[in-house]
Amino acid sequence: MTRPLRWATLAGVLLIVAVLAFWAGRATLTPPAQAEQRPSEDALVTVAEQELGRVITLGVSVTREQAPAAVNALSGVVTRAGESGEVAAGDVLYAVAQQPVITVQGELPQWRALGEGATGSDVAAFQRMLAATGAKVEVTGTWDEATAVAWNGWLTERDYPAADTVELGQLVVLESLPAALSVDAKATAVGGALAGGETIVARPGDEPTFAIEVNQDQAAMIPAGTAVTVPHGEHEWEAVAGESTADDQGLIRIPLTAPDGGAVCGADCDSLPAEASTSLLSKVNVVPPVTGPVVPVSALRTQPDGAARVTVVRDGVPEERTVTVRGSADGLAVVDGVDAGETVRVLNGAP
Repeated sequence: MTRPLRWATLAGVLLIVAVLAFWAGRATLTPPAQAEQRPSEDALVTVAEQELGRVITLGVSVTREQAPAAVNALSGVVTRAGESGEVAAGDVLYAVAQQPVITVQGELPQWRALGEGATGSDVAAFQRMLAATGAKVEVTGTWDEATAVAWNGWLTERDYPAADTVELGQLVVLESLPAALSVDAKATAVGGALAGGETIVARPGDEPTFAIEVNQDQAAMIPAGTAVTVPHGEHEWEAVAGESTADDQGLIRIPLTAPDGGAVCGADCDSLPAEASTSLLSKVNVVPPVTGPVVPVSALRTQPDGAARVTVVRDGVPEERTVTVRGSADGLAVVDGVDAGETVRVLNGAP
């Protein structure tokens, strides 16, 4: 190939490369066409009549002052564990060395052993207990053969050994029965030893204290005056939260009272367990319940003057309407200004 021809061929190749580079540059550098921007369609929601609120469940600590009901006067190994609760005449609270400790209704605490030849009101109280539990004995106030037979029968029917006397410490005498009693479960655990002198049986106070124990985040949702419901058995007590206090560990305690300021349990405190402390559950109305027309919060628009508006759509025609927000929770709001069954617009398709 001659030199002029080689140069001509090279020039042609360079021209083709340049043209291809030009078009490649246009394809690379030219911005893409703008995508069509379509606003998302708005959703239409039907207004419904509902009750709106927010309730959380929290534990309630119930504490009761304990007044000693009897001091243990028996010594030996515990053979029957103690059990708290409501007791009647003749109930066994616990047993030491197979000697049962029994509830009796009377005026004076047991101050002596009872047996042959004993007379007095304490013997009469004991005889009334035997009669109340099915024994055939007359209440004479004198320990006689019939009383001894009834006592032995009472013991053997309950798998206790027969005895001629009622030892000092076997009777817990209360002015009225039935009554709620708290028995120290730890001290009266089977196999444990008692020496005498222990305060084991107590009567709970008449006005238990109720409190919710929460952390800081929970406390922020429960200002003073918050309505609380405390269910217990067949009861459902209404309560009000008081001012909170915090301890050194950061645990916050919120006291509860009845709406009138009294004990939460009112006249039904006897239905509570007799122990010094009890745990219950409560329903706390962190958002008080409100009933009315409910719309999604996303349907509301706040105006510069602070007013709230919604767009009501009727037969495809929108209408701006001012509403009053009465309460909100979980993305919903109760409002005045619209009626149940009407349709409102929720912007951007948000429910």
